[in-house]
Amino acid sequence: MGNEKQYTKGHFIELGLVIGMPLGVAVGLALGNIAFGPLIGAVIGIAAGAILEKKLNKNPIELSEEAKAKKRKYYLITLTVGVIFFVGVLSIFLLNK
Repeated sequence: MGNEKQYTKGHFIELGLVIGMPLGVAVGLALGNIAFGPLIGAVIGIAAGAILEKKLNKNPIELSEEAKAKKRKYYLITLTVGVIFFVGVLSIFLLNK
């Protein structure tokens, strides 16, 4: 079976997070507590991604140093935008009290 498709290391875990987070927000809304939604989604996504990673990505492609640096930069930008958004929303709620 030499024609199996190879993916980069961590591909399915990232995919699980991308799918799990919105589902988690929906679950949080259904439960009436949106704060737990992203946490539930992250747990579901990481668990599903780890299972798929182990099953479908037996020989992962290692990322080059350049690709790792690029991915780190994207994570940092996403984290920064998320923190700015969180602080903005929090300040709006605190100023309206």
